Amino acid sequence: MPRRAEVLALAALPLAACATDAVPTAPSWQVDVLPVLAANCVRCHGYPTSGFATPGFRLDSYAPTTLANGDVIRGAGENATAIARRTKAAFRPPGELAMPPGRELPDDELAVLRNWAGLVDGALVAPRGPGRPDNAAPVLTWSEVARAGAIIHFTYELRDADRDLVVGSVIGPTLDEQGRPATGPVADLLSGRAAVSWDTSMLAPGSYPLTARLDDGADVDPDGDEDYVEVPLGEIVIGP
Repeated sequence: MPRRAEVLALAALPLAACATDAVPTAPSWQVDVLPVLAANCVRCHGYPTSGFATPGFRLDSYAPTTLANGDVIRGAGENATAIARRTKAAFRPPGELAMPPGRELPDDELAVLRNWAGLVDGALVAPRGPGRPDNAAPVLTWSEVARAGAIIHFTYELRDADRDLVVGSVIGPTLDEQGRPATGPVADLLSGRAAVSWDTSMLAPGSYPLTARLDDGADVDPDGDEDYVEVPLGEIVIGP
């Protein structure tokens, strides 16, 4: 029996090597990197963060995002080097916490993150890379459910046929830093179902268009940074 177990263990070694060899040298954010982070990291390092996760960045979005509260959160693209370092014991400086806590990722997933970090450009940002050729766009259902004075309450459901993790925002009327009328995020969106509230007390009465911007990881703007799908949500009336 011991000899049989030894033979089985040795036979498994080429399989592990093949799995690592099959990892793309130029990983795509949507196809290769996001699934690894979604399965192992975003429970704490999404938005909002949970547990002891450091705020100020999120690993469920490739690009930086501007939130409804005005905060700008850095995305995974500019954290590729740190991600690869924190997830591999041999690369971590002494005293730096391991991620995920208490375990190390499989070799093939570590190779995906390492190869992606190896592609960082002069601005230290890893590329988004090509998305899935037959990518299905995310689908959003958005509904107003109640009003309490100037507070408007909504519910939404955000789904993706490819099971991609989707992030986004609802764009509508806001005020800039000088209090002038502007357009910007009024609600933050994540995959799944949720309820959000919007305080419109500082806005002038009127009818305003709302548009959702949804990012499922696909590279829909290869020559720019507008890698999101826009979904019109109709007009909303604010005020009496």
